[in-house]
Amino acid sequence: MAVDGNSEAPSVDDASSYMLQYGRFEAVHKSQLEALGLPAHLWQVLYKKLSSDTFDIGDYVAFGERDNSESSSVAEGLTEHSLCLNVDQLEAGGNVFLVDHAWTTSIDQIIENLDRVPGLLERMEKLTGTYDSLAGSTEVVSAGSLDSEIEANVSTVASMAGVSEERARDLLVSVNGCLIDAIMAAEDEGKEATPGQNTLQEQIIQQLGGSEALGGKSLQWRTRRYDCTQYALDGGDQPDAIEVSVPLGPGSSARDVKCTFGPKHLTVSVRGSCVVDGGLPGEVRVDDCTWAVEDGMLTITLVKCVADTWSELILGEKHVNPFELRKHLTRVSGELWRFFQGYDCMVQGADRSIVKQTNWYIQDEVGLSVAHSSDPNVCCLPFLYLGAQGQMLPFSVMWPIKQISRGGVLTRDFCPSWLKDPRQRQGYLQAVFPAPTQPLLDAYLEFTKELEQTAAKAVRASLPTTPAPVTQSRRVFVSEATPQVKEALAAAGFEVAAAIEEADIVLVDGTTSTYADKITNQHPLNSVFSSADKTVLALQSVAGAQDWQSPGFHLPTQLCEFIGAALMDGNSWWKLSSSQASPSVVTSSWAAAVRHTDVGYTCALKCMPSALAPDQIHLVERLALLTPSNRLYIWRQNMWVYSHRIQLRDNKPEPYQTLSPAVEVAEALFMEQLRAKLGDSVASSLATSIDSIIADTVRLLLGIDSSDGKDFGLFSLQFVLGKSIDHGIAPLLHGVSPVSVRDRLASSTHLTPAILSVLAGSPDAENWKQAGV
Repeated sequence: MAVDGNSEAPSVDDASSYMLQYGRFEAVHKSQLEALGLPAHLWQVLYKKLSSDTFDIGDYVAFGERDNSESSSVAEGLTEHSLCLNVDQLEAGGNVFLVDHAWTTSIDQIIENLDRVPGLLERMEKLTGTYDSLAGSTEVVSAGSLDSEIEANVSTVASMAGVSEERARDLLVSVNGCLIDAIMAAEDEGKEATPGQNTLQEQIIQQLGGSEALGGKSLQWRTRRYDCTQYALDGGDQPDAIEVSVPLGPGSSARDVKCTFGPKHLTVSVRGSCVVDGGLPGEVRVDDCTWAVEDGMLTITLVKCVADTWSELILGEKHVNPFELRKHLTRVSGELWRFFQGYDCMVQGADRSIVKQTNWYIQDEVGLSVAHSSDPNVCCLPFLYLGAQGQMLPFSVMWPIKQISRGGVLTRDFCPSWLKDPRQRQGYLQAVFPAPTQPLLDAYLEFTKELEQTAAKAVRASLPTTPAPVTQSRRVFVSEATPQVKEALAAAGFEVAAAIEEADIVLVDGTTSTYADKITNQHPLNSVFSSADKTVLALQSVAGAQDWQSPGFHLPTQLCEFIGAALMDGNSWWKLSSSQASPSVVTSSWAAAVRHTDVGYTCALKCMPSALAPDQIHLVERLALLTPSNRLYIWRQNMWVYSHRIQLRDNKPEPYQTLSPAVEVAEALFMEQLRAKLGDSVASSLATSIDSIIADTVRLLLGIDSSDGKDFGLFSLQFVLGKSIDHGIAPLLHGVSPVSVRDRLASSTHLTPAILSVLAGSPDAENWKQAGV
């Protein structure tokens, strides 16, 4: 087979150096190349192109107009163009090509990148066809009559002040349309401004980006390309300087910038591209004007000849409303999930530990023009190249897997390789190529019907209500137990064994080993609850649809059903998780959820903000002990409450975000907040409601895997707290997992002895509540 690498072989003199360099490349990238499935005979060809930065696919292909007719053999494409072979023939495995990435980002950086990377928003607008309807209008913040201004600001006051739109409208009318005054009035009507309120006012002004809601001329404003802030150099009453902030993007330096000051003119170019060029509203002192580049931001300071408030930097410039721009950025980012592809890589964290990071990328126009086909002729996958300077450079690597003749259209399979089921493949492609959604809605309705039938037939096992029998099991082994735990066990009358073989009761993690004549924490249900997706599938199979469940889907096998559920409830949002060490993601975009299956996310749980705070998810944890005789004990000493902070926009969660780390909340404080907001009766009934759900869950699941008579299980059950129909609180089962010995029991001087007391037949009624008793 002929291999055309489009580059000459190294000379004899350079052969030794070349082979040394290539050997290093192969040693570093071998596992990645094998995972890609790139034929080994193309590895050196790829190295030559990477090391010389050779993008030569244009020598082999040409753009063509896509054939969208029904008779076309090519199913779909992301752009209006296709790539057609422009040479006589390309053999399978005959070459390998580099495809550049137009943009690489992370889920938390999408909006910021669109806002701050020069030219990126315009490029993505063109790609998605999503344009800002206000981009061509004049001075967004000052346009329109008072009535239209009031209507435009109603939603802003409602979201920032937490009031109804009707109340927000009344407040705006009462303060003659002043946005900040309306928000302040909602915070504390009828009171004089205190220092705390003045601080609040400053925060509101800052959040509004210097909106002209203050009346008169603004001290701050934004355009699409730069931000402006006016201020007084010496603390005077009138601003005599103006600071201009121009985002340049990562890796930029002063060498990329040319800035020219004139008495009434400013010109700024970045990498030869003009960013600012126009007349100023007044004269500036040229010798006092400065500029500097730091952390990817160009900061320009203009010193005015006459202290005065300017209404614009460049005559005729277009201002943008920060709120409207944010909405537009969100719209654009929502459309981009059709084009995003993802991969995981290992990076060094702030604490120098190695962590997994998910990167999302969009290929350049060449890569995007490769069409989809279920019978593709090329393979195109992401590749991270460790460059000569130690930097990680992302590309896509594309090579033919079938023979292609002149004029042939290049095609690849957009579905991930693990997705084989034709129905679920069609669901996945729905996120890339929008099509009629009725089949997805039908799939969800059929799925719901099956769950309802399962729930109607569900069998609940009985839980013994007699006390646990007294045993003589007093010798225990707790893996990695701390000295304090060993002392607590001894004080409770237990003998701590030095080895498993010497113990009657064994507490260890992650093993399926059986220990003859020993009581272990390896209950058969441990395997059922080993991951979020296994828990979801188990509950679906035995419980069906219960009103205490947080609806969930196993994405690899239930994509169609999940999309149908998301379409049925457009206001729903989902927590995505993985059995791997990926951070959880929350999203209201089913397309984003589907694309996250590319990077290992396997479970989607319907989520909701807390009944106490719309910017938090509250999870309540209870512990349940299931004895070898299937007696169920619930830990009554306390509940553990955790809070995840979520980002809000318009009083709703941001459409795409990683879930912040959980913060433990003191139970007493949480219950106090619950009583203050929802009343004593709701707070006092929470634990009872949760315990009832725990008992029902265990009774249902014992139908598929009851105890083997000698092993017990300690399970953590997490509940998300949302609002019920009657405006109370609705605890919904959100997750179940075995309690870790290493992370919890090995260091708990109170819980571990209490567990062993139950197993020995002497449970403390202050610690445990037996279900059904």
